[in-house]
Amino acid sequence: MAGNKLIAEGSCLPLEGGIAVRAWQTTAAKPFREIFTTPFTRHAYGDKAPLDVDAAVEDQPFLGVGASMTDSSAWLLSRMTPESRRVLLEAVFSPDPTKGAGLSALRLNIGASDYSTALYTCDDVAGDTRMEHFSAARDDRWLFPMTKEAIAANPAMFLFAAPWSPPGWMKDGGRICGGRFKDGFEDAIANYVTAYVKACRERGLDIGAVNVQNEPFLERGDYPTCAYTMEQLSRATIALARRLREEGLATETWFWDFNYDGSDAVAAALADPALREAIQGVAWHSYDPSAEKMGRVHRNFPDIPFYHTEHGPIVNSAERTERWWCDRVFDAFDNGCRLFTAWNLCLTDDGQPVTGPFTCGGLVDVDPDTGEFVPSALYRVLRHIGPFVKRGARLLRVEGDRDGAATVLFRNPDGSHALVIGCAGRAEGREGPPRARVHVKFRDEWLSVPLPIDVWSITTVVFSA
Repeated sequence: MAGNKLIAEGSCLPLEGGIAVRAWQTTAAKPFREIFTTPFTRHAYGDKAPLDVDAAVEDQPFLGVGASMTDSSAWLLSRMTPESRRVLLEAVFSPDPTKGAGLSALRLNIGASDYSTALYTCDDVAGDTRMEHFSAARDDRWLFPMTKEAIAANPAMFLFAAPWSPPGWMKDGGRICGGRFKDGFEDAIANYVTAYVKACRERGLDIGAVNVQNEPFLERGDYPTCAYTMEQLSRATIALARRLREEGLATETWFWDFNYDGSDAVAAALADPALREAIQGVAWHSYDPSAEKMGRVHRNFPDIPFYHTEHGPIVNSAERTERWWCDRVFDAFDNGCRLFTAWNLCLTDDGQPVTGPFTCGGLVDVDPDTGEFVPSALYRVLRHIGPFVKRGARLLRVEGDRDGAATVLFRNPDGSHALVIGCAGRAEGREGPPRARVHVKFRDEWLSVPLPIDVWSITTVVFSA
């Protein structure tokens, strides 16, 4: 590959048997690149149990990895020169592993979020429950155009959306910052979200799924939020699903869109057959790291798709390393999610523009004056998934010794496999040599993946018969 004169284009080694294998790696010392890998062999490595792909159990399908095209991210992109913007969008969305991270999903905000250039909604006319004054025209300035440019970089894009707050007149405080949802406005918020889907369609944007409310148990007065009771949220979600059907829209209705620690409340709500019939998915955030709470709900309701819809970098955070993000991303997939979506696509290195109190960073940090951008640790993790795991792939649950590394494994629709490995730098939790290794067994052949020592690494191994 580029910069590596010892590796020929398209192959790292001559094929010794019937299994083709290629590998890509990112470390603290070296950027994303294709690396040398030994082939599968009929000789077993006997010092530890391999990841036994032959005995793996298929679980949920894969939708993609993505990011949020917030109003702030879109405005920042619009400030860049067309060429600088093209380079950035290709680096994030191109499915070609030599060019980009292959992100194939975008989350849009309906009205303002805490990462917007101003506070706004799409209908501030009090009492307009039928949305006769609804307008998405503000998003014509930069959010919709930048979304279309992202789609041009990856035409397989899946779009979904949610409001951070309804218009203030649907809430007890009359404002979009803080306050609680008022009983009796369930049909109004359903009409509001449906009007947004229709407005997007008129602009050539197909919204695949919507939620009634982002983080529906949260009430804060310093940025757009709205607290619902679970009963209100369920009624509004059912009303939204009904309105979408009445309008002949194929857009899915998702539920919850909040943290794993609401799993008990979500499970109780899903006991209602009317809600289960109305929804096509449950959306989750991983700000609470206990993904196994979501996993329990997944096991109780295995036929309901789960999606991870928000979490992202923090400015100057030493904690959120590549290995930290591997744990978050892999845990989401391991506990039932079909999608992992980051928060802001891009912000400045100071986490701006921002209307709220948080210090979030972008998936990439951008200097709007120069067009230069710096990928985050989360970007580096997602780049090892997006180009290699295809939509419709199945997560594989596989047993084996990982030497302290984190792994996630998928089988693609074409029969190839993508194994992603995150390692902190040394074999963890065992005595012996410091180099961590992951062994793979497939079709009664064995592969050993030695991982770099003393530096973090992310490695993707793609293999097929």
